[in-house]
This record gives sequence, structure tokens and C-alpha cells, in this order.
Amino acid sequence: MSRRSTGVAGAWAEMQRQQQRRLEADARRRRQEAQQARARERRAAQTYREYRQAEAQRRTEELDAQVAALQGLLAAGCRAPAFRAASLMRPEDIEPFSPGPLAQPVPMPDVQHYQAQSGWTANRRAQAQAEARARFERDRQAAQAAEAERQRRLAAYQRQYQQWADARLAELRRHNAGVLRLTEGVRGGDPDSVVEYFSAALYASTAWPEDFPRQVTVAYDPAARQLVLDWELPPYGVVPETKSVRYVAGTDQDKETARPVSQRRALYREVLAQCMLLVLHELFAADEPGALESVTLNGFVDGHDPTTGRPGHIHLATVMAERAAFRDLHLAQVDAGSCLADALRGQLSARPDQLTPVRPGRRPEEVGDRAVTHGGDGDPDLYEMDPLAFENLVADLFRAMGMQAVTTQRSGDGGVDVDALDPTPIRGGKIVVQVKRYRNTVPPTAVRDLYGTVQDTGANKGVLVTTSKFGPGSHTFAGGKPLELISGTELVDLLHRHGLRGRLGRRERPDHPHPRGHDARGQQPEGDRE
Repeated sequence: MSRRSTGVAGAWAEMQRQQQRRLEADARRRRQEAQQARARERRAAQTYREYRQAEAQRRTEELDAQVAALQGLLAAGCRAPAFRAASLMRPEDIEPFSPGPLAQPVPMPDVQHYQAQSGWTANRRAQAQAEARARFERDRQAAQAAEAERQRRLAAYQRQYQQWADARLAELRRHNAGVLRLTEGVRGGDPDSVVEYFSAALYASTAWPEDFPRQVTVAYDPAARQLVLDWELPPYGVVPETKSVRYVAGTDQDKETARPVSQRRALYREVLAQCMLLVLHELFAADEPGALESVTLNGFVDGHDPTTGRPGHIHLATVMAERAAFRDLHLAQVDAGSCLADALRGQLSARPDQLTPVRPGRRPEEVGDRAVTHGGDGDPDLYEMDPLAFENLVADLFRAMGMQAVTTQRSGDGGVDVDALDPTPIRGGKIVVQVKRYRNTVPPTAVRDLYGTVQDTGANKGVLVTTSKFGPGSHTFAGGKPLELISGTELVDLLHRHGLRGRLGRRERPDHPHPRGHDARGQQPEGDRE
């Protein structure tokens, strides 16, 4: 009796020990899981802190690079190649005729491949031979018809190519003849030619940062052989207000350190002086025809006159430079402010950040009635343009580029604003164009919708033209597809290159109020069709 009780108690005790071991194992597992979770959280927090710190460091490096580019503006500009009229010449290279598959003749059937099959009887053999001859004759006639059609299409395609090639060659020769006439006009001192030539030199320059303005008013005095121009200078906001960025883990925020006001003012004056010297350098370097003895240059910004409150041009620098004196300068080594004020006896505003003006020298309008303005507010503002007028302008641009283009009706256009046809052989064809008068970045959905329109209409290409810009998602989607995206800045450049006019609002002035009292870029799309 006692042995049976001991056995039951022992089994019960063993079950209790096993249950206790399971509970302890579960507890150890939960502790390990909790430790692992805390370790993951620590690693994630460390990774997040490292990411935020790296982002703050990247922003600081971008600010440093921006300041370094401003400080080295003149030196970098002096290394850029000088403008030459030859750069305006277009090679008279015409894409050779390439008929593609049409160049391959249709193969004719070989009678040897149409041998009759043997028959058991003479009648059967004769019948088989007749059937073979019939098949051969049928295939031969079909091949001859296909070859005749190929030759017809080839001849039509060759005529189309020849028409295009003749028109293209004539266009290139007209352009190059115009460049030669321009160069001869500059050598002869023709004011219109001189103004056009040196305006092209300034606009073709690669020395200027993309966000710098390029508005200029130019006139030429042939008697004095002097070019007189007003050139727009960058605003005070071109110098970054922030000096560095640091991530504060305690508040999980980036802390920006402001650039000292004295440092920012000094750098802005230096930038303005470099801009003045760089304009002079580019003009004299481009003067291969020898049209200039001197240049009078007035630098201005758009803003409100602090004494009257009226908007207008405020001149912050002026200089008159003789070719002989300027030629002796080593611009890459000079202190820009000292060079402008002392070596060239120019003037630079003592407080340009506060729009303290200087008295400009000779003005373009004083030269006569030949002053020409480029890139200013005289161009129509694409943001303010009537939607139909904007679509017509885009159609005019495509026509100026040698294509056929018409605007579509306001309803039932299937998402197409302009229908264009590129007559260029092989790579040409039907083009559907959508225009988006946006101020914010165009969403990728618009690019996807355009691709759907291209597929639905059977077009060769789709072009999306906007007054704003495209994000990485749009460019990624368009990659490898028959789509072309034209941003606002590219649109303005194309318009100017093809003799059309347009601008993107008034340039943003971070430190001065907009003349119309609102952000020129705004926040809402305008003129977009549903």
C-alpha cells in the first residue's frame, strides 16, 4: 500500500517539475524576446539618429558648397570658353536616307522547290506536275505583286525623305547665312547686329548659376564704339541665410544656425562685384570682330525704392571699362570689390542688402532709339496667360520647330491639347501634346495619363509641357517610353531660341515683397483641362 502511494506521489511530483521547467523556459523565452526587441529599438533609434545627423550634415555641406560657388563665381566664369559666332553655326549634316525593311527586295519563289510528287500512273504524275506549276505560278505572282508594292512604297518614302532633306538643308543654310550676315554686321559696326551678337554672348554663357537672372537692356554707340547695357543682378536672397544645420536628438528637430548678418552682407557685395566683372569679361572675350572700345555697365535689381516705395529698377553698381585697361587685369586673382571700385573706378552700393542705390552711368535709352531688352517683364507671363492663348503659344512653338501643329477643341479632345505631326522620316510621326499651366510640381499621374492617351490614339510620342517642373517619379515612369517632359525653364528657353516670347512670372525676391503681393509661383494649377 505504501509503495503504491509513493509511486503516485512520485509521478505527480515529476509532472509538477516538468510543468515548472516549461514555465521557466517560457519565462526565459519572453525575457529573451523582450531583450531582442529592446536591442532592435536601440538599433533603430541609433539608425534614425545617424540618418538625421547625416541629413543635417548633408544640408550643411550643400550650404557650404553654395557659398563656395558664390565666392568662386568670377574665377569659374573666367575658365568658361569665350563666345564665338562659329558656335551659332549649324553643321549641314542631313540624316542619310534609311529605308529600313523597305530596302530588302521580296524574295522570288524558286521553281526547283516546286517539283511534282511521283504518281503510280501517268495520269497521276501529269496531274501532280500541273498542280506544282500552278502553285509556283500563284506564289510567283503574289511575290511580284508584293515586290511592286515595296518599290512603290520605297519610292514614295524616298520622295518624302528628299522633300524633308531639301527643306532641312535650306533651313540650315538660311540660318548659317544669317549668322554670317550678323558677323559682318558686327564688324561693320551695325548697331542692331552688335546688340544681337553681344546679347547672344551673354545668354549663351555657361558661367552663370541657373537661378541667376539674365535680364538685359542693350544699346550700341557706333561713333564711340561703346556698348551700353543695364544688367539684372541677383537679389540679396542669393546668399543663404542659414550657415549650418545640426540635429538635436533631445527634441528630434533640426536646429539651423543663422549666418552672421555682416558676413552675409559682405558676401553679397562680393557677389555683385563679381557679376559686374564677369559681364565685362564675357563681352570683351566675345569681341572677336573688334567692335568694342569700351563698355558702360549698370547693374540693377528689381525692388521697391526705399525712399519712394515705388517698384522699379534699383541700380546697385555701375562702371565704364575701357578695353585697354580691362585687358591688363588678371580677374581670377583679383579682389572683386577692390578691382571694380579702384582699378576700374566703378561704383558699388555700400549697403546693397538695403537697396541703397548708386547713380548709374550712361543708360541704354540715352544712346538713341536702338535700346533692346531681352528676358524682362516685356515678355508675356505664362502664368497669367489665357489658357487658350497658352495652348496656341505651344502650338506656335511646335510649328517654329518645323512641325505641323493645331490646337484641339475644348471638348472631346481625349486629353490632347495640341495635335502635332513631325514630318521627319523614321523618327517623326504623330505627336500628342498636353499643356499644364501649373505652379507646383506636376504629379506622376499626369504623366501616366499622357501615356494612356498615346496608346489610345496610336501616336508615336507624347509630350507634356508645363510651366512648373517634374519630380523623380515622373521622370522614372517616362524612362524608356515614347514620352518627353518639358519643364517651365526648358519651355522658356525653347521659346526664346525659336523667336517666341514668354517668362515665368516675376522672379522670386526672397527679401523683398512681390509687386503683386503674393508668391509668384503660387500653390494651385491654372488653366488645366479636366
